[in-house]
Amino acid sequence: MSETNAVVVPEAVPDAAPPGADRRTLARNSAIAGGSVVINGLLSAAMLALCSAFGQHAEIEAYPVMTSALAFVLIIAGGGSALLYLNGTEDERALVRSQWAFVVVPAILLGAVAVTWFYARRGYGVTPLAASGVVVLGNGLAQLQMADFSRRMRFLASAVLMCGSKAASLLMVLAGVPLTVSLASAGLVQLAVGEFMLGADGSLRRGRFGRLSLRDALSTFRSGGNLFGYAVTELYVVRSPTLVLSLFAPHAVMGSFGAVVTAYQAIGGVLQSALQVPMVARARNRLGIERSQHSTGFAVAVALVCAVPMAAVVVVLAPWLTGTILSLPHRQAAGWLTLFMLALPFMAVTRGLLCTWIGDGRYGRATKAIAVLAGILTVTVAIGVPRFGPLGAAAATAVAEALAMAAILAWFWLRRRR
Repeated sequence: MSETNAVVVPEAVPDAAPPGADRRTLARNSAIAGGSVVINGLLSAAMLALCSAFGQHAEIEAYPVMTSALAFVLIIAGGGSALLYLNGTEDERALVRSQWAFVVVPAILLGAVAVTWFYARRGYGVTPLAASGVVVLGNGLAQLQMADFSRRMRFLASAVLMCGSKAASLLMVLAGVPLTVSLASAGLVQLAVGEFMLGADGSLRRGRFGRLSLRDALSTFRSGGNLFGYAVTELYVVRSPTLVLSLFAPHAVMGSFGAVVTAYQAIGGVLQSALQVPMVARARNRLGIERSQHSTGFAVAVALVCAVPMAAVVVVLAPWLTGTILSLPHRQAAGWLTLFMLALPFMAVTRGLLCTWIGDGRYGRATKAIAVLAGILTVTVAIGVPRFGPLGAAAATAVAEALAMAAILAWFWLRRRR
């Protein structure tokens, strides 16, 4: 399979904007995309704190169980399709819509029923479990909707929509509404408002449903095969250190390490959101939507501008964050967080390159690159975790990100010289 899945011949390409103005616009949109993730995370943290104070323990227990289980269902049923929907041709996007209608949405619904039945027998509340399933379904459909906004470079509109929905959920929790019900209700309203804002460009409108077919749904797995591999490998990179550590560490240690990993992943989510802007810009240029030229170095620069200051601030504040804010009982947690922050700049460079290649339609190249990272991480985790525990898991992540960056940059440099 070639790295670019379709040949696109644009009919008419508008004139390019001046490079300086174009880059300023991309930088501003990157700041909006990354900042919206920060605000959304703060609102989520406030909501969880309120729910804990209000005694909504059944809600707090059911929500992570359902979301974690359905995350794997979403990856298996539609892994990579959101990236294909964002970066692909209109024909590929139509395939993704069929895949979600005939495969992904039914899989999420069946998965939600199975998880609710399984955990209800173990004492979890049926209502919060079912409402959490609705939340996951809404978040999945919101991925496609946010892709529609990003595809049209409407990052401010998507940020307002996403943060406004979370703020509405927070107000509902303050009014005494259960956590999962508030998230599900606000999420469904977000989908309706988003479709209204998109107008004829919305993908969830009734006129799109007549073009869906099961054959197209199955064809999506072939068209987006490389991106499916990318999504699965990325999930492995994110989860494997924690899963391996769980085989060696006691429950109390895993609780503290899980909090640190969650913080690292949240910061990485800010970086990924900022990188989506130059990735979409390159996809729009490739597809003939607009004429623009953005070097690979621009995406890497955006990543480093986001990653380096965040990493430096978190390293300085690590003892306060782990001891006072998170109230972790293990003093070593500050060292774990510091090591994860050392990995962040290396991750920024590699993800900048990967997002550039995905925007260019070179899905196979991006998948091979993240497979290199996964292979190195497997070795470092196998060496570090059994001997050093949580410190070894954090160090294994930092070392793997550094070695993978060096390998990918060396390959990139040799290819350019040739």
